[in-house]
Amino acid sequence: MKNWTNLSYANVATTSPAAHKASMEWSDALARGGAAEFGGEAEKNGMMPLRRAAARLLSSEVADVCVGSSATELLCSLAWAVSPPRGSNIVSTRTAFPSTVYPWSRVAEANGAEIRLADHDEALYTNPDSILDLIDDTTSVVTLSHVEYSNGQRYDLRRFADAAHSVGALLVVDATQSMGMVPINAVLSGADAIVSSGYKWLRGTYGAAVAYISPEIRDDLNPGLLGFRSHVDIWDLRADRMELPKDASRFEYTTIHFGAALGLAAAVEEINEIGIEEVWKHDLTLADSVVDGARLLGIEVASPLSDSERSAIVSLRLPEGVSSEEISRRLQDEYSILVTSRAGLLRVSPHIDNSQADVQSLLDALKHLLS
Repeated sequence: MKNWTNLSYANVATTSPAAHKASMEWSDALARGGAAEFGGEAEKNGMMPLRRAAARLLSSEVADVCVGSSATELLCSLAWAVSPPRGSNIVSTRTAFPSTVYPWSRVAEANGAEIRLADHDEALYTNPDSILDLIDDTTSVVTLSHVEYSNGQRYDLRRFADAAHSVGALLVVDATQSMGMVPINAVLSGADAIVSSGYKWLRGTYGAAVAYISPEIRDDLNPGLLGFRSHVDIWDLRADRMELPKDASRFEYTTIHFGAALGLAAAVEEINEIGIEEVWKHDLTLADSVVDGARLLGIEVASPLSDSERSAIVSLRLPEGVSSEEISRRLQDEYSILVTSRAGLLRVSPHIDNSQADVQSLLDALKHLLS
C-alpha cells in the first residue's frame, strides 16, 4: 500500500481512522442484517451523534444544528426557503466556490432577484470593503465562503453579519473551507446560517454535512427540500399532513448514508477533544513553515498573511512558465505528496494529521522540481 503525504485538506481529507471505523461498522451491520441491525429507532436518531458533535464544535445548541448529505444540498434548501424576492439582491464574491453562489443564482433566476459579485485583484484577493459596498437597502442575502478556496482568504463574519442585518438581510456562510480548522462560535459570529461539508477539514468522508441555522430565523423558514423526515414524527407515515419540527432538524428531509454521518460525528469529536484552538494553532504553525520555506525558494505567496485574514491554506504563485497543474501532478506521481492546483496557483493546506517533516518533504521536492 502506498503511503501518501496529504497536504491538501482543502481538497479531500485523509479520512479520520475513527470516522472510517464508524462508517464501516454501520455498513457491515447493514450488510449483515439490514433493519435487524439498523431499525426504525436507529434511523430516527441517526443524525443525533453528528448534531451533538457539531453543536459542541460551533458552541451552539443541538437544536440549532441539522445534518445533510452535502453542503450544496443544505444551501439549496436554504436558498429556496429564504426565496429572495423580485427586486432584491444577493451579494457574494467572484472568488467564492461555485456552490456558495449557484443555489442563490437559481432562486434569483426564478424570482427575478439580482446576483452581485465583488471583484478580486490579480492575487485573487477580495477587498472586504468592495463586498460591503454592494450591500444596500434592497439586499436580501449576503452569502460568503468563510475562507476562500482559491487563496485561503478569511472573512470577519461578525462584520458582515452586522452589515447584512443593518439592512434587514441575512448572512449565510459556507464554512466548508474553515470548519474544523478555524474556531467558529456560531452565535457570536452573527451568521444566520453556516453550512459545511464533512470531507475536508472535518476529516469525515463523502456523504455527510452539517448546518447551523439560527433560531432567530428558523421558525420562518419552510425548507426547499422536503421528504418523509420533514414531519415532526418521521414514522407517522401519512401524506395528508406535515408538521415541521421546531428546531433545525426541519431541514433533514430524507435518508442519507448514515455511516458517513456517524463517521463524521466521530471525526468532529476528535477535533473537540483536541480543542479547536489547538488545531488552529497547529495548522497555522505548519502554514507558517510553508510560507517561510516557499520564500526561501523564491516562490511568491499569494495568500493573505495578516492575522485577521489568513488561514491554513497557502497558495503559491510559481515562477513564470511553470505550471501549477504540472507541479501538482509530479509531486503526487514522483513524491507521493498531495497538493492541489487551483486558479493557476499551487495550493497547500496542512492539517492536524501533518507534521513539520511533511512540510519539509514538500519544500525539498519543490526545490528539486524547480531547479
